[in-house]
Amino acid sequence: MSERIHLIEAGGRGGVFQHSIAVASALSNAGCKVILHTARDFEIYVPGINFCGCFRWGRVSGNRVVRQALTAARLVSKTLPHLARDIKPGEIVYVQGSFGLTPEVVRALRFARSTIVCSPHNTFARVGAPGASRALRTALTASDRVLVFSASDRERLEHCGVPVGLVPLVQWVPPVPDHLTEKWRAELAAKERPLALLPGQVRFDKNPDLFVRAMVLLHGWTGAVVGEDKGAAESVDRLIAETGARIETRYGYLDMENFAALVRAADVVVAPYEVASQSGVLSVAHILGVPTAATPAGGLVEQATVVANSFEPSALAEAIKVAHGRGKGERLETEVAARYLTEFAAATEISARR
Repeated sequence: MSERIHLIEAGGRGGVFQHSIAVASALSNAGCKVILHTARDFEIYVPGINFCGCFRWGRVSGNRVVRQALTAARLVSKTLPHLARDIKPGEIVYVQGSFGLTPEVVRALRFARSTIVCSPHNTFARVGAPGASRALRTALTASDRVLVFSASDRERLEHCGVPVGLVPLVQWVPPVPDHLTEKWRAELAAKERPLALLPGQVRFDKNPDLFVRAMVLLHGWTGAVVGEDKGAAESVDRLIAETGARIETRYGYLDMENFAALVRAADVVVAPYEVASQSGVLSVAHILGVPTAATPAGGLVEQATVVANSFEPSALAEAIKVAHGRGKGERLETEVAARYLTEFAAATEISARR
């Protein structure tokens, strides 16, 4: 196997970044030389990991077109030449997630004659995500090995022409101060009632309307929708007003510490998604010992504490009630490094035969 292992996660924040930190940390603790290539303004530094801030995003501009143009120009002129120089032939590169310029990154890695392993995280292209289909197609067809986090995704991809491996969806979670958890419970008016929480990006594919309709049926509960609005907040607010559901909303991006405190404050974390590969949110909840309820979508069936038997509001409401009180304390994955190194070794063999 190669002397160094490179992880590429372009965003520097959010669930995919948390996963990348967890994998990098596990590999480093196992004695591997790991470099995590990520955004220049990555969210949090974790000791023991070699960070390379080689991706630059035009986050300052309020114009999406301008942001995309700045990002693309910097990637082509700076990041890709850097990766081609820094990554040696035969070295393992684990590409996390997918974004509009994933094909260009993979092309540069192939030019560098590296062993390419990809985890797209979602095996479906989100509606409205620029270049999503193209990026996903590249991740699935141009890699030496694709890693997924659910048996559901493995079954879906086994005929795609690229060997598929199944690995644990580990997440890095920072220490959570008690006062932050208490702050969230107070802010969400949940001191006297159990709290059902839908956290993370507020998107239509996460089916927030189903969550609202389920909460109407849960008398004596408080619901909360908290996260960055990705187009669905207005619809959520309108439905809450129409139904009278007892739901608090807070829209905006949360850093890792606040997000972990929010999840820890919940009595049940809910994933009402209509389509899913897996959920980093459910993984964080499990680590923090918070029970979860989910719809029967994709890999959520393998992750959730309780799975609804349909996509009906009554079924989700029942799953939330059953999940309440079923947390089992913090859960940590074991032998993470060994499982990833096994997959990297398989990818190296495939790459050598190219």
